Amino acid sequence: MNLGVLVGVVAAQALSFDEALALAEKSPTLEGQQRAVERQAALAEAVPLLVANPAVFVQPGVRRLGTGAVGPEAYVGVTQDVSLSGAGSSRRASARREVESAIAERRLARRQLRLEVAARWLSLWSAQALLESAREEARLAQDWAAKVERAAATGGFTRVDVAVARAWQAEAVLTALSLEGTVFQRGIALNRVLSLARTTPARASPALPALGGEGDKRPRLSDDVTRSPLVEAADAASDAQRLRTEELLAGRGTTLQVGAMGWREGTGDLAAVATLQLTLPLFERAQRERAVAEASLARAEAAADLARSAELADRVDAHHELEHTAEVLAVVEGQLLPATLDATSGLERRFDAGEADAQDLVVARRVLVATRARVVSARAEVVLARFRWSELTGGAP
Repeated sequence: MNLGVLVGVVAAQALSFDEALALAEKSPTLEGQQRAVERQAALAEAVPLLVANPAVFVQPGVRRLGTGAVGPEAYVGVTQDVSLSGAGSSRRASARREVESAIAERRLARRQLRLEVAARWLSLWSAQALLESAREEARLAQDWAAKVERAAATGGFTRVDVAVARAWQAEAVLTALSLEGTVFQRGIALNRVLSLARTTPARASPALPALGGEGDKRPRLSDDVTRSPLVEAADAASDAQRLRTEELLAGRGTTLQVGAMGWREGTGDLAAVATLQLTLPLFERAQRERAVAEASLARAEAAADLARSAELADRVDAHHELEHTAEVLAVVEGQLLPATLDATSGLERRFDAGEADAQDLVVARRVLVATRARVVSARAEVVLARFRWSELTGGAP
């Protein structure tokens, strides 16, 4: 089978790890949240201290005098409700805290998006690296199968050896074809998470990012988790809900209505009075609305407590992944791969000398392909573990 049957991945400009993260910053999700914060903040600062608008009334009329004469009459007045329970300041404080909550939510969304982009990019990089290795294996299998066929024509190998060699060639080609599909799908997945309107799948650049080592990871494991985006978002949401509950209570508190009224009587006399009206919260204190708000507050407070434990658990897990992935890479890359290469080379020499059959060599090649795949996976997992630790702790790994 000619390797020309392998379908190449549609060409696209390769993205580096840092370029993918930079594109994430411009995603519609984050930009939309930023616009939402800006608009919300602008109106939150404009929240007035007076919670009610002035009311103006006009009452035109006529008056019939005892003499039978008719004269025009008009009453004009204005009233203004003033909260004595701090409803205006409560509304302003609640609005500002809601803005802070929206900012914290954007920070959390940014961290989650960056982690997802990193995982998608590394997943694509792994698939591309495996595809390149599979194509090379397919080329070697084709050359080897042709070599075995030529040797079999002169009696050097059996028909079984030829069949095994051809089967391995077909298997290598099928592996490459399968990986081409995987690369395409993962490229589309990276396009999706980056919100890229492209008709071709994304491609990852061949170089892995240099994220540094692990030497300074331990001191930050016990850092104050309250500074993390997850905990800050949960705390801000809880505070905002608490202030909304206080706003409800203040909005139904004691209210003073001040006003003035002037009128002209049918006789032409003019008069004016000032009005004062006090509304006392004896019965209605927003119990119905506050019942729902208090329940929401209880849930928000519980969510804030859970966020602390979840953040710490994530850090502990990320700390373990740093060590675990580094250990796995050291064994796979430093011990397993060299030993597998030596074993495969030895079997190839024995096969050429007629001391081993084709099936033994194919088994060795399968082990080598699997080992190379483990090396690729281990390298990607080390990078992802370092990046995740960096994002969780807010510092370079």
